[in-house]
Amino acid sequence: MRAFTLAEESDTTALGVALADLARPGLVFALTGPLGAGKTCIARGLIGALEPEHPEQVVSPTFTLVQTYPTSKGTVWHFDLYRLKQPQDVIELGFEDALAGDISVIEW
Repeated sequence: MRAFTLAEESDTTALGVALADLARPGLVFALTGPLGAGKTCIARGLIGALEPEHPEQVVSPTFTLVQTYPTSKGTVWHFDLYRLKQPQDVIELGFEDALAGDISVIEW
């Protein structure tokens, strides 16, 4: 695990853009940290780099719990597991489908 301290939101987004080069089906990006740490900025940069035509449509899945984005490298599943009450609730979100061959970005 690597830890980064980034001073500006643009730096955090740029980290996500750089991570997009690593994206491939089956890969999971696990983003953890307190509220406001920049997890969604990283996800927005990563997903926006994979789908550059509509980066403004990359939103936090805080209330929907999961968003999917078709990209040139495959479907990206963007999960926010912060509000789940029970561990088994993740199955109802399509978690197994995401891990079966798509790209996953998981915040918690």
